Amino acid sequence: MLNRNLEVLCGRSQTAKLRAVLAYGDLNAVNPLPFTLAVRGRDVTFVGRVHRTDGIVVLELEPAAVPETVTFIEVHRLIKSAVDHIRRTTNLSELGAATTTAIRTLTGLERVMFYRFSEQGHGMVIAEDRQHYLEPMLGLNFPALDIPPTVRELFLQIDSRVIADTQAPAAELVPRLNPVTHKPLDLSHATLRGVSACHLEYLHNMGVGASMVIPLLKAGQLWGMIACHHSTPKHISYEIRAACELIGRVVSADLIAKDSSDDYEYQLEVNAAQTQLIAALALGDDVVTALTAHEAPLLDLVQAGGAALLIDDHCTSVGAVPAEATIRALVDWLHRHHGDEKVVYTDSLSQLSADYQADKAVASGMLALSLSETRSQYIFWFRPEVIQAVRWAGDPQAAIQKDSQGRIVLSPRQSFALWQESVRFSSLPWKACEVEAALALRQAILQLNLRRADKLAALNQALQASEVRERQKTEQLRQTLAELQATHTQLMQTHTQLVQSEKMSSLGQLVAGVAHEINNPVNFIYGNLIHAENYVRDLMRMLEVYAEQYPEPTDAVQDEVTAIELDFLLDDLPKLLGSMKLGTSRIREIVQSLRSFSRLDESEVKPVDLHEGLDSTLLILGNRLKDKSERAGIEVVKNYGDLPLVECYAGPLNQVFMNLLANAIDAVEESLEGRSRTDIKTNPGQITLTTRVDNQRQLACIAIADNGTGISEAARDRLFDPFFTTKPVGKGTGMGLAISFQIIVEKHGGHLRCESQPGAGTTFHIEIPLQTKSG
Repeated sequence: MLNRNLEVLCGRSQTAKLRAVLAYGDLNAVNPLPFTLAVRGRDVTFVGRVHRTDGIVVLELEPAAVPETVTFIEVHRLIKSAVDHIRRTTNLSELGAATTTAIRTLTGLERVMFYRFSEQGHGMVIAEDRQHYLEPMLGLNFPALDIPPTVRELFLQIDSRVIADTQAPAAELVPRLNPVTHKPLDLSHATLRGVSACHLEYLHNMGVGASMVIPLLKAGQLWGMIACHHSTPKHISYEIRAACELIGRVVSADLIAKDSSDDYEYQLEVNAAQTQLIAALALGDDVVTALTAHEAPLLDLVQAGGAALLIDDHCTSVGAVPAEATIRALVDWLHRHHGDEKVVYTDSLSQLSADYQADKAVASGMLALSLSETRSQYIFWFRPEVIQAVRWAGDPQAAIQKDSQGRIVLSPRQSFALWQESVRFSSLPWKACEVEAALALRQAILQLNLRRADKLAALNQALQASEVRERQKTEQLRQTLAELQATHTQLMQTHTQLVQSEKMSSLGQLVAGVAHEINNPVNFIYGNLIHAENYVRDLMRMLEVYAEQYPEPTDAVQDEVTAIELDFLLDDLPKLLGSMKLGTSRIREIVQSLRSFSRLDESEVKPVDLHEGLDSTLLILGNRLKDKSERAGIEVVKNYGDLPLVECYAGPLNQVFMNLLANAIDAVEESLEGRSRTDIKTNPGQITLTTRVDNQRQLACIAIADNGTGISEAARDRLFDPFFTTKPVGKGTGMGLAISFQIIVEKHGGHLRCESQPGAGTTFHIEIPLQTKSG
């Protein structure tokens, strides 16, 4: 088969099917794959399995089960029966018994063991199903070195490990190196991978000809395994192996519930003691008094023989405990080796130091609970020595061999005969529910604080213990506060803008009304002036005819002519009528400007003469520009370019002109204060209006410049912020420029910027598109 194309071995259709499978991201979803190969002239059916590793795809083939021997219905019945039985179990012992029976029924293997790891890594057989002629292994312990750490890591990734024949010779891998990585191929996830010589010798020493191991996981950690042995070689088909793996996953999912059920009654007792202690803490004023007033609950909480509290450098104890000096030495040891841990426990203090053997009668086991992250505050529970007889499958020390440098090396054990060890200087091990009860008591102490003088310190320590959570809460509160402040600012800005808009709208309505009221009589006067001119012209011509016809008037007529200065009247009256006509024309122009400015409430985009809007605004502000007794007038220079009609919002844009021109007048007035009229005449206050078209960008550009006091850099950076103003209290809201910015930038899609230096005046640049999109 070596160096032959896969299509030659499998045929074109099977090879095409394999290529289609490789398009899947998760190959486990398509395993297994049926394959038929020609072997020695006949077709043989195989079960194929593919997986990716090190940049290549590995295809494994193993003989398929004989249909007459194992049918789908039979396997389904066995699995259903096994799962139903497992689900009906109520504790760990029943779960182990049901599991080993189910696996042995499915596989026909001679021995199936339910194996649990201790915290030290040792394994103990807690359930077993075997042939009657085999020696029992139930209750035997196996040292942690029997299963090296690398193997334990591998068991977290695979569903089973099968060795069909421990005597089978190893098959050479061709090529020896992965052609992609040029390193040995990683076969961690291969079902048919080879077996280490050390493990094979281990199995031979146990008299095992075939084996299967199914790892059991609890909360993602290796809890134990189902170990299966057979004295002779035995192939377990893929179908049966998959059924066993499924049972393994069912058992793993059920471990938490069954493992806890064994301690259910005891958990109730622990809960009762915990309730009593928390009630005492809630009613008491002092931690030590509340916990030691009645010693039973404190000791019953973790089934201890004695307890000691070291708080504020004061030691208080109940029950049987070692000397205070020993307790303080334990505190020092905890600080050096476990300073950041909330709970530390051991069932053999003598392993820390042989000095503790002297206290074996009261303190072979210890559970220490830290109450503070910053101070030495501890609760200790102690348990006495319990001499235990541990049954090992062979001498556990026989597996420990060291090299010349003292490092432990793997070596298979030669004997698995019963080896009973008498374990001294150890207490009963601490259960998980006891450790959890101690941690719950710690939490209750930190939360209630017992109204002591160090209440704030204890609360702070509790907050430090959950620093991440509190930091998140603080950050969330800060964000909420920032959002509220932003909302408040937005509401104030909207309110001020509405007030400002209402004021400008009211001003526009007032100006429109005044313009209307003035316009009617002015039009009447202007229209009648034309008739008056005609009447006067007729009268003057009549006087000329009268003078020609009667060159010698009577004395009475001559006296009246002299009295009324008829010659002067005839000369001045046409001039007077002309002045009146000019004045009414000026009034009509002013009315027209007022009407233009009054378009503040217009909300539609329409073509607008920006020069007309600027002029209308100047007209409204004209009184502030005039020469006054207290100061000289302010000059206005117009450098108007050739602007076309600009499609924009006329009313809001007039509001911008009003804000900017009013601010310019304020700045110029401030700069004129204290200056003489002679000085002002030489260098007058001045506002310059410049307009132009930027044809390349299709923008109308307006510059409003003044030679006033100027603006500082710090104020310039905040100029368009809502409610920011440099004017005295009561002189401005700080919203004028913010609203102007919103109108130009947001409403028109333009630009508004400021150039200024203190003492050098200010220029505001407005740029708006020649065509503003409505909305």
